[in-house]
Amino acid sequence: MLRKIILIFCFIGMMSSYLFCSPMHKEREVVFRQIGHRLLLSSNDSSTRVLPIQTLDDNLYAISFDKPLYVKADSLYKIIAFELGRIGITEFISELKECKSKDVYLSFMFNPSKDSITPCAGRDLPEGCYTIEITILKDQNRLWLVMFIFPIVLVPLFLFRHKFKDIDVKSSEELFSIGTYSFDPKKKVLFFENQNEVLTEKEAKLLTIFLNQKDEILNRDFLMNEIWAESGVLVVSKNLDVLVSKLRKKLIHDDKIKISNVHGVGYKLEIG
Repeated sequence: MLRKIILIFCFIGMMSSYLFCSPMHKEREVVFRQIGHRLLLSSNDSSTRVLPIQTLDDNLYAISFDKPLYVKADSLYKIIAFELGRIGITEFISELKECKSKDVYLSFMFNPSKDSITPCAGRDLPEGCYTIEITILKDQNRLWLVMFIFPIVLVPLFLFRHKFKDIDVKSSEELFSIGTYSFDPKKKVLFFENQNEVLTEKEAKLLTIFLNQKDEILNRDFLMNEIWAESGVLVVSKNLDVLVSKLRKKLIHDDKIKISNVHGVGYKLEIG
């Protein structure tokens, strides 16, 4: 029965994608042209033209121009976040690439459900030929799809809930003990008494690093490289401070757990 339910979900997902994808692409193209237009206006450029929007993949788009342009990092970040937010897109990655070499000159990730990474404030780039590539991470416009399949999900879960109620959420092979907490690094879940809290990918990675090197002072540059190196985007020291602050709040129930800030050096996890 469960296999049949999964097959039904797959069929609904495919049909919904077919029905909704085309209108969404058209709406996005209009917004991407608006992003290019506003970027030119922010630099007092009234002669450069926004070229036709390129669709490089299902969720990857490119904005290009017919002339070299001058780019301000702050303006680019604010304009893209505002315009995409107007059509419900709040999770994306933006990369500013040089036309010929395809080198990434500026990039940032906006993702409230995880950990947003913003570019260095006040950074301006020299005039040049650039392409803006935007990757949509999560499509908020598929709320219609969620509302459509919700009753189909709810009914089988209600009918067969007895098959799932005895599953132990702590069944992973390896759990870390952190004071009165337990941590499952694979599922990215913190357990405290009868409660559990899911960590973001970056929070789980940071906590794993701390646990593997407990009571050691970890350099800021080392932590930033370990957590963000794979994403290939710019990151500032403030991003690490924000991430540590979020992790501290999720460990607040045990006052013997401390993530100490060693001024000018980095952080250290201590468990009393």
